[in-house]
This record gives sequence, structure tokens and C-alpha cells, in this order.
Amino acid sequence: MFFQLIKQDTTLIQFFLNILIVILGRLLDILSTRYVTKQLKLETNKLARKIGWRGMVFLQIPIIILGSLDYYFAIFIFFWSILIFGNNIQGSWYIKEIGEENYQQELSSHLKATKPWKIIFGELSLLLTFTFTGIFIIIAIFIFNDLIIVFFISLALICQGILGTIRSLRYLFELKKERIN
Repeated sequence: MFFQLIKQDTTLIQFFLNILIVILGRLLDILSTRYVTKQLKLETNKLARKIGWRGMVFLQIPIIILGSLDYYFAIFIFFWSILIFGNNIQGSWYIKEIGEENYQQELSSHLKATKPWKIIFGELSLLLTFTFTGIFIIIAIFIFNDLIIVFFISLALICQGILGTIRSLRYLFELKKERIN
């Protein structure tokens, strides 16, 4: 991947498209973070907690500039931002219901009573879901040159996204209905 600044055929329109793609992705991340944790008590990025909201917004400038230089890098930033957005808002209804500070205290009290191996085992889902899937896609493309398998991996991701959301919503609304009755 070469930055488009050194390519002769890159148009100004492409730079602006790249900027828009990156800005949209970064906005999704920042706005979802703000939605869930206005005080940044639940922010997992130590640097973001330390520099606060103004610093986080300021840090987007070099990311936007770098993303503007290459379409593929802009797409990378956009999709990574979408994944962060999804992670941020998952379960946010609960945090919004009980409050950021109460959620942090509740989580902290349960963590103190939990064995470390259980915490590690329970938090492996991102590694299994995204890292191994990404590695397998890269292997399928660059080693086996097999786009059909990439299609089916993508199809499995789509199915899990749709069916996982439907199942989760159905379960939560069934629980909500039980409590009312």
C-alpha cells in the first residue's frame, strides 16, 4: 500500500472521500463512547481517560490526515471504528439504566470475587471472533488464493450478526415481559 500523495493518478475527490470515510468512522467511535461513558469511567483506553474528551478529539486530527492519504487505510480506519462502535454500544442500555458510576462499582465488586482465569476465559470472545477470523481470511486470500472461502466466512459473519442480534433482543424482551407479569 502506497500513500496516494505519491501516486500520480489520485484525484482531489478521492482525498475528500477518504476524509469523509475516516471522519464518519471516528465519529461513530467517539459518539458511542460519549453515549456510554460521559465521565470516561468505563473507557478502557488509559490514554483516552487521561487526556479527556478534548484530547481525544484533538487526537483524531492525525488519524484523519493519515486516513486521507490512502483509500485502503481510510477503509481500515472506518471498519475498525465500526467494530469499536459496536463494542461500545453493546449492553449500553444497562449502563444507561443504572448509571455509569453504579455500573463501574457493580462490575468492580463482582471482579474482586472472581478468579482471574474466569475473567480471562469470559473475555476471550473478541480474540476468537475477530482475530482468528481475520487471520483465517488473510491466509485464505494470500496463501490459498481462495475467495470462495472468504465469501463463506463473510456469510457466516453476516448470519451471526443478524441472528445473534435477533436472539439477544428476543431473549431480553422475553425477560422484560416475564418481570412485568
